[in-house]
Amino acid sequence: MSERLEVRIITPERVVYSHLADSVLLPGYLGEMEILPGHVALFSGIRPGKVRIRDGADECVFASGVGLVEVCGGKVILLVDSAQGNLDIDPKAAQALIDEAEDKLKNLENEDAETRFAFEAQLATAKARIEVFKNTGGEHEASRGFSMTASPAVSKDPTPEDSPKS
Repeated sequence: MSERLEVRIITPERVVYSHLADSVLLPGYLGEMEILPGHVALFSGIRPGKVRIRDGADECVFASGVGLVEVCGGKVILLVDSAQGNLDIDPKAAQALIDEAEDKLKNLENEDAETRFAFEAQLATAKARIEVFKNTGGEHEASRGFSMTASPAVSKDPTPEDSPKS
């Protein structure tokens, strides 16, 4: 049994986080769940909220959107529609998303469940961003949490077709 977890947070744009950790706390649909080394295999949906990754005394916190988590063999892989650490959170933009979602939800009449879910997810994600930003004090430490300079999931090398023609 491994003493550590290999944790990856992946969005459609890139790998946001990829490091070893001691534990991961996730916002599950039935409540918060903690993943520790030796955890039983798991595949579950996660709701928007805070994802906390602990490594000794250090903790990285992300505001995550809706997604899935897979736990298997000491690996924890989160596939989420968005994930932001304190470096990426714009509290004014998050507040604008909250206001927009609350307005849309207030004015929904007979919209389908899919539309309601989308606005509720937007609202929960934006609230998580505000909470993460406030809890980290708006700190901008490159060594903690997500950085704008994180490596993209796929790097594209220029090909001859992409090069400008002379």
